[in-house]
Amino acid sequence: MYKFLFFSLIILNQNLTTLFDEGNSFYNNGNYEQAIEKYSSIIKSGFESSELYYNLGNSYYKINDIANSIFYFEKSLLLDPNNLESKNNLSFANNMTIDRIETVPVNQIAKLISNLSTLFKYQQWFYVALFIELISVVFFILYLFNKNPDTKRKYFSISISFFILFSVVLAISFNSKSISDKNNPAIIFENRIAFKTEPNERSEQIFELNKGTKVNIIEEVNEWSLVELSNGSKGWILKSSFQSLK
Repeated sequence: MYKFLFFSLIILNQNLTTLFDEGNSFYNNGNYEQAIEKYSSIIKSGFESSELYYNLGNSYYKINDIANSIFYFEKSLLLDPNNLESKNNLSFANNMTIDRIETVPVNQIAKLISNLSTLFKYQQWFYVALFIELISVVFFILYLFNKNPDTKRKYFSISISFFILFSVVLAISFNSKSISDKNNPAIIFENRIAFKTEPNERSEQIFELNKGTKVNIIEEVNEWSLVELSNGSKGWILKSSFQSLK
């Protein structure tokens, strides 16, 4: 039974690698729609990676489908926030959109904390915090069992320093978790979508935006969602007008 599963996984991996190579070949030859089909078939099989989404973003960009291009570059960055190629190409794709949404300015300290919190996923920050705590405990044990006063003071100071660092990293982990929980991004896929004051067609229209715009989903009521833009503006739009990145 286990051998069968093992060989099945090997065959599946080989098939996915073949599809990925075929997609790359189509892309390199300028057959972008065929490349999209190959890459998409890999996703349908249940596999995903930052590189795969990056290639899909490039393929859609080549056929001037900017909304899908932005969508897959953003998907790539969700899996690997430090993917510089996806960041750069996302910037190019965003410059192709009609709407220009300014980001709410933040002070340097808040920006630094935010950058640190999103540098790694909150689970990774938590593991780093546990590792630092372990080092702190080790030095504290050395402090307890050492007889030399000078060495004891040194071990105690090191233990306290690592404990303070542990507290800081743990706080960053919790902040990263908070950001992750509040972050529910989506990309608009409908032209001239109307943002409403309330979740119904009869409510007042606030403004309109075009496809390719990134929003953050805050609340959902039936077929409507309250979303927020990077500039802080909010409004209700139909769920059918966007695709969630998560």
